[in-house]
Amino acid sequence: MAFSYEQKLNRKKAELHALADNYAGTMERYAKTHAEWVDRTGHTRQSIHSGVEVNGDEVTTYLSHGSEAGNYLEEGTGIHGPKGVPYKIKPKNKQALFWYGASHPVREVIHPGIKAQPIIGPTVDVHWNKMRDSVHRLFRRD
Repeated sequence: MAFSYEQKLNRKKAELHALADNYAGTMERYAKTHAEWVDRTGHTRQSIHSGVEVNGDEVTTYLSHGSEAGNYLEEGTGIHGPKGVPYKIKPKNKQALFWYGASHPVREVIHPGIKAQPIIGPTVDVHWNKMRDSVHRLFRRD
């Protein structure tokens, strides 16, 4: 039975979606297991998610953080972040800040920030060539 051009194209689109979905899951697992930061609650690691979006003939695979803390881990903060300047921490509900070991309460703290501990970009870098080659092979074969 011979397939028409349109049937072959639709089959390739379905195969591409399956391939992209497979790589999305692979990258998500890799990112969650290779993230170097220390978890306190595990929420930031759990919120890493991936998927596939189809818009007409365009198929997009994405990998991203689902928490605000994830953005800070990716880019860094303060002098290590995009703005490159330290930031102030002020009390939210009280008049001063105090922690165990401090000699006295303070009105604010100048925090230098945290260094970036990226995982999304490095994960894509690890998988990009293999994913690209798989897509090329998919469209080269009949």
